[in-house]
Parts: sequence; C-alpha cells; structure tokens
Amino acid sequence: AAALDDVRTAARGSDNLLYPMKVALKANATLGEVSDALRDVFGVYRPG
Repeated sequence: AAALDDVRTAARGSDNLLYPMKVALKANATLGEVSDALRDVFGVYRPG
C-alpha cells in the first residue's frame, strides 16, 4: 500500500512516474492497482 501511495504522490507532483510504478509492481501490486492509483489522481478520460 505504501508503494501505491508513492505512485499517487508522484502523480500529484512533477516527478517521473516510472520509478514509483516499477517499485509498486516489484512489491507485487497488480497493474490494475497501479492504474487505480493513477485514476485517483488523474480521473478517467472521457472523450467528447
């Protein structure tokens, strides 16, 4: 959970997202969990 918090923190700032995403995935977070963390910050793109 801490690694996913780091992903959210990086997404809120201007830090590179790849490193915290890589750390979260190595800590056995799923791609869905990482995606959810990014959606928490950026929301969902809805065209139109």
